[in-house]
Amino acid sequence: MRRNETEAMMAVVALSLAGCSEMGDSSFGSYETGTSDPSGTGTLDIEPGQMTAGDWDDNANFDLFLEYQGAARSALPGDPGIDVADRVVVTVLDGAGDPVPGATVTVLADGSPVASSTVGANGRFLFFPGHDGAGSASDIVVGAVPPASEDLAFRTATLAPGARSVDVVLDGAVATRPTALDVAFVIDTTGSMSDEITYINAEIQGIVDTVHAWQSGLDTRWAIVVYRDEGDVYVTRAFDFTSDVSDFTSHLSHQLAGGGGDYPEAMEQALGEMNRLSWRTGNVARVAFLIADAPPHPENAQAMLAQAGVARLGGIRIFPVAASGVADSAEYLMRTAALVTLGRYVFVTDDSGIGADHAEPHLPCYRVQYLADLMARMILSCLSGSVLPPHPDAVIRTVGDPVDGVCTLDDGSFAYL
Repeated sequence: MRRNETEAMMAVVALSLAGCSEMGDSSFGSYETGTSDPSGTGTLDIEPGQMTAGDWDDNANFDLFLEYQGAARSALPGDPGIDVADRVVVTVLDGAGDPVPGATVTVLADGSPVASSTVGANGRFLFFPGHDGAGSASDIVVGAVPPASEDLAFRTATLAPGARSVDVVLDGAVATRPTALDVAFVIDTTGSMSDEITYINAEIQGIVDTVHAWQSGLDTRWAIVVYRDEGDVYVTRAFDFTSDVSDFTSHLSHQLAGGGGDYPEAMEQALGEMNRLSWRTGNVARVAFLIADAPPHPENAQAMLAQAGVARLGGIRIFPVAASGVADSAEYLMRTAALVTLGRYVFVTDDSGIGADHAEPHLPCYRVQYLADLMARMILSCLSGSVLPPHPDAVIRTVGDPVDGVCTLDDGSFAYL
């Protein structure tokens, strides 16, 4: 099944690119568990491709997210969140109507810039007028320029009152796929992750191997941020981007679970550390996987979402990966981070039997797949500009009876995978 899936996805990719309670020790960091690689070669005894997961796109199901967000947000202390109801989808296109990866978008409200970012392979940027300080503006203009290698003038489009999308057309621009890839893994390494951390490390190494096999010759770099909580041996620990795979896997193989002591962790500090990595600018696919089983402390929830906002403006797509133990608050915060950065919410399932019980997500339908293949496809989707679906043979189980990626809900509406 996995061979068939890989062969099918390689064909799809070729076409696309051509076009809980915490179980940590209460002494905070007095033990660590897992299987390490003392030699530093990056070789683990566990084979990748065992963990299972599903995924969900809240931007493709925006009305469902707004319904979910209302209850989830109000249930948390301080009502943390980003006001997304006025979301505007900005798309930068060339004269033929194709996305222009690497273009720089700037939003002007009554003549003053309020938001700027670099678009990915799908040419999109999400602008939130209220959150970005343009809610009372009478004139909102969105402009864009192509990657620096092209000598074209700043082109603009005016956002019509009440409109929720706007296209900026760069006549004369050449739409080319991203020329490089930066991928960061942000991993909760507290004690409650001990049931899955070794498997996750193995899966990440499998992802690296798969991406390099599919995209040989692409300028690719990898980074790691691990985090725990205040009072632990460390709060955050970063290994900046490197193109040396052996160096990356050596650092990865030494990351074990330990510390903690309560449910919330220092997620907001980890995302801040992630934003400070040496991300490249320009026509580069920038991808971050946030692998965690707990939210930040309640008083830091808004700070965590603020860091997701920094990633949005930095053109970084966040793909949260919810491990065992994730409860309602963590799901809500992680899904919000994915939405504002144009990522997808990924959640580990019980199908593999690895780890403790995994909470059922608040979703009407999804497909269960192998985690490593799913994450690798997320990376390849960020290079191709379109979501690469799993091969039918790779789907282990479905919830909600999707047909061709679409679920019909009880009220007759649709959900899109």
